[in-house]
Amino acid sequence: MKQLNEVIKEVAAQSLSRGEVDLVIGWKKGDLWWQSYPAFVEGDEGVADLIWDPFCVPNLSRYLLEELDDKSKVAIFVKGCDALGFNQLLQDKRVEREKVYLYGIPCDGLVDPRKLEAAGHKWLSEVRRDGDELVLVSKEGEQRVKARDFMYDKCLTCRYPNPVTYDQMLGEAVEAQPQERFAGVEELEKISDDERFEYWARQFSRCIRCFACRNVCPACSCRECIFDIPEPRWLGKAKELSEDQFYHIIRAYHVAGRCVDCGECTRVCPVDLPLQELNRKFIKDINELYGEYDAGVDPETEAPLVTYNTNDPAAFTES
Repeated sequence: MKQLNEVIKEVAAQSLSRGEVDLVIGWKKGDLWWQSYPAFVEGDEGVADLIWDPFCVPNLSRYLLEELDDKSKVAIFVKGCDALGFNQLLQDKRVEREKVYLYGIPCDGLVDPRKLEAAGHKWLSEVRRDGDELVLVSKEGEQRVKARDFMYDKCLTCRYPNPVTYDQMLGEAVEAQPQERFAGVEELEKISDDERFEYWARQFSRCIRCFACRNVCPACSCRECIFDIPEPRWLGKAKELSEDQFYHIIRAYHVAGRCVDCGECTRVCPVDLPLQELNRKFIKDINELYGEYDAGVDPETEAPLVTYNTNDPAAFTES
């Protein structure tokens, strides 16, 4: 990982100094050990801040929507989930391929700081990856733990740890070791309709409607969101369960067949709503009805819900 950090700085500096791009989007370290934020570098002074560490979780593809408005070309570092998000933006015709240069980064899983803190690892100064282990550095010294025990749940089920598209790959490809991603959905499917309704009602009642899930989602790329339209007003401002349910269900339907399963909606939610499970229900149903389809893998392959096939199932009609 240390070697990759140097490569990242080198390629970013070259792209900017040669005038090949106007902006490089990557990650930089925050003030605390668990903070790694998106970085927007336009000159040499910001290159030294670029990093790759176990906390570079933010999906950078979404930022292209704003940055390409006034930039002729942007370079961006992409993990597997970032590349899926980029391909979905391509398919939705929200970005132009020739305006983006992709540096691919193989990702063998990123670390959830909440899991480390829950295990008692709070007062750390640094966390770094060493093979299958994490090295936790504190004033007491160094401690090694299994990296997989502290990964984000979404990383444990990741099927595309290597970028599916890139212009230049940095580092060697890693092997995917995904757990079953629909296990949570299948558990919810076992309970009754009433119990499921009560479950989601409890979840949505905690929503503060901050729209963080929408704002971070690469599939939520509309130029004007339905929930921002002043007239007609589709979503009320009152804190009502019905309004919260309406927002989440409509958003889930809007990204159905286009969700790249990056899990960013769940990660950024300030009240920990299990939104990825809701989206995965749509993914699971689409796969069962129309055949396996992974959004973002190939922008040339049209999503099942925007195509028509005479062999498509029509369960709502009488046989």
